[in-house]
Amino acid sequence: MRAIRFGYPLLSSLFSFAFSTRASSPSTSTLLKMTTPTTTTTTNVRTALDEVSKTGEFKRVESGYRSWIKNDPSAKYPAEKDRYHLYVSYACPWACRALMARNLKGLQDVISVTVVHPVWQKTRPDSDKHAGWFFGDAATDPKRSTWTNHEDNGGPFSSHFPDTEPDPYVEAKSIREVYESVKDTVGKYTVPILFDTQTKEIVSNESSEIIRMMNTEFNAFAKEPELDFYPEAMREAIDEVNEWVYPGLNNGVYRCGFALTQSAYDQALEELTAV
Repeated sequence: MRAIRFGYPLLSSLFSFAFSTRASSPSTSTLLKMTTPTTTTTTNVRTALDEVSKTGEFKRVESGYRSWIKNDPSAKYPAEKDRYHLYVSYACPWACRALMARNLKGLQDVISVTVVHPVWQKTRPDSDKHAGWFFGDAATDPKRSTWTNHEDNGGPFSSHFPDTEPDPYVEAKSIREVYESVKDTVGKYTVPILFDTQTKEIVSNESSEIIRMMNTEFNAFAKEPELDFYPEAMREAIDEVNEWVYPGLNNGVYRCGFALTQSAYDQALEELTAV
């Protein structure tokens, strides 16, 4: 097993500023040396549970919303205070890295956030089998109840979990309804979501690009504008680490966890433990 030396480049990657993951920003594409994971595109995939091939292998599907916020008043999505909202789950590591970027850059007063409930629920029990993220009840809501999970076992779980609140902009009951509010046809019903509260549009649901926007485009409003998690002098070292961190570890654990056949699991585990 490869020995891990915890220096700044590795720390920058492991705590999620993985700039080599999937597509890059148009302005940085020539700077990044990326190892692209196996991905596919389909309109039939709505959760990670659907991202499985006929051979039982986990095949990550590309994020469907890839617009860019820029520090430019003329941009379609200009960087502004109190305009953008982040939907996250504490149970999702990709969403957690967006929260980390927001907090480390000091953007808590710039980009608002809503935390969804960590226990999945059926979103349309009368019409299909989809289960996903639900908005929890506020701590002060007198109508708080208890839930099981989407398989109707486990729990009971309170409909309020720490920091969960109702949706403040779309009045959605689930993340699926946030996507449906923008007439979604392309994406999974995933978090994180970076949402434009003015246009009522989803800007991005790709966490690797959301953190890059927070790193560079909101410095005019950030409490820690001098913090740069992709500094010019260290990009080569960070890229080198990311060439094996993302496919081997970040995506590797998903390939193990969502494998549906023994052979798919064995292959994924072998590649994960070889990192």
